[in-house]
Amino acid sequence: MGGLFCLCSSFKHREYTEFNVKPVGHLRLKKIPEPSDVVYDSSSAHLYIVSDHGMLYETDTIGNIIRKAKEEGQDFEGVEIKGDYIYVSDETPRKIYKYLKKDLSLEKVYSVSWSGALNKAFESITYNYSKNCFVLVSEAPVYIIEYDEKFNVLEKYPFHEARNMAGARWHKGQMYLLSSLDEAIFKVDPLTYKVIAKYKINMLNPEGLAFDAHDNIKVTSDDLQRMYFYNKLP
Repeated sequence: MGGLFCLCSSFKHREYTEFNVKPVGHLRLKKIPEPSDVVYDSSSAHLYIVSDHGMLYETDTIGNIIRKAKEEGQDFEGVEIKGDYIYVSDETPRKIYKYLKKDLSLEKVYSVSWSGALNKAFESITYNYSKNCFVLVSEAPVYIIEYDEKFNVLEKYPFHEARNMAGARWHKGQMYLLSSLDEAIFKVDPLTYKVIAKYKINMLNPEGLAFDAHDNIKVTSDDLQRMYFYNKLP
C-alpha cells in the first residue's frame, strides 16, 4: 500500500459536486471468497467482512482472518455494527442475521420481504443515527428502506441517481451509498437521502464500503477478491 491521494477533477453536475478519486493501494483477500461488504469496528480496530458464500469474518485491517462465524447463510451482501451486535443482510432468502460480537454467535434471524428478483434485493445494511433506524438498500431498482429495531418497515424512498446500489455506510453524520455499475460513492443527506457529492472511485465492481478511524476508506470487490484503499474524501 502507499501513494498520494489523487483528486483528479471536480465539477458541478446537477445540484451536487462530482469528484474523481483513485485508490492508493490494494491487497488480495486470498482466504475470503467473493468479499461483498466490509465494516470497521472502532472498538477493536478490526474489520468485519461478509462473503457472497454466506460467511462472516473478523479480520485485522489488512484482511488477515481472526475469527469466522460458525453459523452461515446463503448470500451475504451487507454488514453493519450496532452496539454489541453485528447485523448481516442475506440477499437471496431476504433475511437479516444478528450476531453477538463477542463470540460471533447467532442471536436472531429476521425476515424482510422484497418482491424483486432473487439477486436484485438488499445489497447493503447500515444504521442511520440521524433518524434512529436501520437502512437497507435494494440493488435494482434502487430503493432506500428504513426499518425499526425489529425490521418492520418505516419508510421507503426511491433513489434515481445511480443505476444500481451495492453498499451503504453511515459515517460522521452522513450517509454514503456505493454503486458498482457507476463505480461511485454517493454522499447523501441522512434525513432526505438527497445527493450532496459523488465520488468516482475508478475500480471494477465495488461492493463494500468502510471508513476507518482516520476517515480513510476501504472498498471490497467480490469479483476481484480484493480490498482497495482510499485516503479521506474531499
